[in-house]
Amino acid sequence: MRSYLNRELISAAAFVCLFQQPAIAACTVPNQLINGQTASATALMQDFSAVAACADSAAPAGSAGSVQYKAANGSFGAAPLSSGQLLIGATSGSPVAASLSAGPGVSITSSSGAVTISAVATTAASAVDWLNEGAVLRPIASTFSLQTSSISPAGASLAPTVRGMVLTTNSATDGAALMAETAAPSGAWQATMLAIYSGPIATFSFPAIAVRDASANRAVEFGIEGNGTASYRFAYIRSAGGIGLDTILSETNLSDIGLPPPSQPFWSRLTYDGTTLSWSFSRDGEFFVTAFSIAARDNLTTLSKVGPAALFRQPTNASWSSAYHILSWSVTSL
Repeated sequence: MRSYLNRELISAAAFVCLFQQPAIAACTVPNQLINGQTASATALMQDFSAVAACADSAAPAGSAGSVQYKAANGSFGAAPLSSGQLLIGATSGSPVAASLSAGPGVSITSSSGAVTISAVATTAASAVDWLNEGAVLRPIASTFSLQTSSISPAGASLAPTVRGMVLTTNSATDGAALMAETAAPSGAWQATMLAIYSGPIATFSFPAIAVRDASANRAVEFGIEGNGTASYRFAYIRSAGGIGLDTILSETNLSDIGLPPPSQPFWSRLTYDGTTLSWSFSRDGEFFVTAFSIAARDNLTTLSKVGPAALFRQPTNASWSSAYHILSWSVTSL
């Protein structure tokens, strides 16, 4: 019985030594007991006391408060953390102590035992993030084609800018129009635009999103136009002639107090679900309000082209130049 107990106790001591740090693995006991030897209680207790002392003398890895992990060599590694730091995993190496980085519109404050994440306050409670940088997809002018009415606006051009692209004219000739178009996807799609217009808007000049039927030479336009010389209104226009931009066939408009003028940046979105075209607008690029939903075949047979357009109708200041800045543009299939 004593021999069996001796073997079990020595095996337990060896197990403890095997799974400790290297400093504990080198621990020695005062009494070397061998199989078959009659073990005294005093010798066994001395050996266990030695093993316990070795375990007590081995300090955890790192400085006080460090987070421990298994290092590449199998021993303990340690990462001391300062205020607000977290232990961040790394696929090909040991975890790293690091602080969180704030993105646009985010503030991060670190303190002892705490990390506070908050939105950056605007300068006024009623301020609006016109740009909504996180939603902006800057257009590439070279992926669009410039089209004009048969009477082309003087100096009509499509040019890249550091913030996207711009449709410009040297004058706003009455009855003229220009469009930057790209191919519309087959099936359902959604076009989203952030734009700002500078130039004559009265009496009914019209920066818009347009859809063109390149086979039937017809088009439809959605946007906010001048309403006389003192206000603005939503408008849905059907046009034809030339490549589809020459003549206004009909118009549906809607007035509402407080509409954003086209001279302020605003978001607009045109959605085609296979049967209907729905146009909506937004002040922040996140929440959109629908103004028009019309049958897609109301004036079109095929929806082949889509893009920003400007129609100059009875402009009060026809000699003024104009610029239609497109700051964000995307067309996605649904």
